[in-house]
Amino acid sequence: MVVADRVKSPPEDQSPVSPMMSACCHWVLFVNENKEPVLLQYAAVSMLNQTHIDVLTLSGFQGLQPFGALYFCIASAGYLLILLLNVSILVLICGQRRLHQPMYIFLANLLLNTLIGCVAFYPKLLHDLLCEVQLISRTGCILQAFWVHMYVSVECSILTVMAYDRYAAVVHPLTYHSLLNSSMVCKLLAAAWMLPLVGQTCLMSLSSMLPLCASHISRTFCDNRSISNLSCVDISLISLLEIVIAAIVVFLPLLLIFSCYVKILIISVPMSKTGRASKALSTCIPHLVTYVSFVTSIVFEVIQPALATKTIPQVIRVVMSMEGFMVPPLLNPLIYGLTMTDIRNDIRRLFRARLPLNMKVSHC
Repeated sequence: MVVADRVKSPPEDQSPVSPMMSACCHWVLFVNENKEPVLLQYAAVSMLNQTHIDVLTLSGFQGLQPFGALYFCIASAGYLLILLLNVSILVLICGQRRLHQPMYIFLANLLLNTLIGCVAFYPKLLHDLLCEVQLISRTGCILQAFWVHMYVSVECSILTVMAYDRYAAVVHPLTYHSLLNSSMVCKLLAAAWMLPLVGQTCLMSLSSMLPLCASHISRTFCDNRSISNLSCVDISLISLLEIVIAAIVVFLPLLLIFSCYVKILIISVPMSKTGRASKALSTCIPHLVTYVSFVTSIVFEVIQPALATKTIPQVIRVVMSMEGFMVPPLLNPLIYGLTMTDIRNDIRRLFRARLPLNMKVSHC
């Protein structure tokens, strides 16, 4: 039979097969072999079956299997290094009372968020690199997408708070401690964590209720856009909500960070001629490097759909999609550990305290 036309409503003399099926039925006009039009009721059975999909496939690993063991070793080394660097500086900040200042407290939250994002990403990645078929439960996919979005959103929020901290230190040095007292630090951190939490909870709750008509996600990890694109129904509301949340917790903070550094630059240029504020300006460099690396990650994520149609090797596309979980988590502790004098001195002091006595003597 050949489909000739689709009728929006059934004829009056025919009734649906069942109330449950009527919601998913179409009335389709067929032409039989005698060229006689026949009006039939077509139930979207496949849609009804696939609304109960419990297992999804991550198809972004296609083409990586021949070197899966090699990629596993590289990813494992990177993951262990990320854990070592971030946990070390986080424990150092928590253990050293003199580092309990706004700048270091914000840094500790940034590193904690990095650990949360990497724990939500790397274990599943390492498991999939050793598997021939990369499967994930729908619940697991929703949870991974939630924590991935939380990682990105909280990262932007904390970077914004850190930009304000540097702005207050450079532009208002005399009133810095009154502007960023303990109460204000707690309020800023609460907002940095709670706003993304509320937004992402609402978004992922809606996405988790969508009926699915497909099970293949063309990525190496789950995100809300990939999940909602599998839906059988209109996702305009969810897409609009995703845009609004992204504008509030991602793009607006990035603009605020940029404006803070523009003001810092305007103020610092005349001050640098007199030699003032050099220490405060030097503490802006690590944060600026972190900001640039994170913006690069977002740019790579935005251009991913456009790269899907290009003749770019799959490995390059995968690496670009995972850049936010590789470069910033490694770069942040290295940059802050090497450039911030207090942290660098504490690391050096702890390292020397654990050296054997004979090595200390020979070093002296």
